[in-house]
Amino acid sequence: MSECRKTIDRLTPYVDGQLSSAELAELDRHLNACEPCRRLAAAERGGQAVLRGTAPRLRTATLPPGLRTRCATLAREQIALRSQPGSARAVRGLLTNWRSTLVPTVLGVIFLVFTASALLSIATRRSDAVLAAQLTADHSKCFLTLGTPRANVEAREVEQMLRDDYGWNVHVPPSSAPAGVVLLGARRCLYADGLIPHVMYSANGHELSLYVLNGVTRKAADLVSWGHRSRIWTRNEKTSVRVSSAGDGLPDATRYMMSEAY
Repeated sequence: MSECRKTIDRLTPYVDGQLSSAELAELDRHLNACEPCRRLAAAERGGQAVLRGTAPRLRTATLPPGLRTRCATLAREQIALRSQPGSARAVRGLLTNWRSTLVPTVLGVIFLVFTASALLSIATRRSDAVLAAQLTADHSKCFLTLGTPRANVEAREVEQMLRDDYGWNVHVPPSSAPAGVVLLGARRCLYADGLIPHVMYSANGHELSLYVLNGVTRKAADLVSWGHRSRIWTRNEKTSVRVSSAGDGLPDATRYMMSEAY
């Protein structure tokens, strides 16, 4: 595993303050030397800030059935994990006051995370507008935090990276002069139901993103969200979403994407 990939996989516990002192020191050393990873860490902090900002509204939302039971089960599993051999003294201290300190804290954190995740996942599955809004936000964040990626990347290189690093078999539409499309690169991004490939392009001077949702089927749609236009289509049990900042939807680039992405 490369140092950058190892760092990316630990960004969430890093931002949440869940790493040991040794892991924290190791990750800080890498971030001090790696500008791309520092940008990703900043984006992760931004996502955490958004979650904290929406917490008051989420606490008043109607919960999905069985959520409290799942949270309580997870809390018990966390306590059981801490009781493994080698941590007996810590566990004795933990169990002394777990009713007054640990359980409310753990349940509060798990409750918040699962509520946000469950609500967003349900809304995304039911609404094309919610999906478009999510991916539009990610599109804007990625281009803002990563800056302008290098241009004219070979499609086969991007496909190989997605396969080797993340296990995704994705056909990446290459650059096309007639369509005015230039391939810039790809990365792994988070949406409500998990991680998905995000392929980044430039199209006639506009930023353009292609997201691929494997195993997802949705009806075709053309939506505008936050000043960006999203086009959704499905082929071979894969849903593709093209997001662009152009109000006219970049018709030539869109036709090219829809013919090439599968």
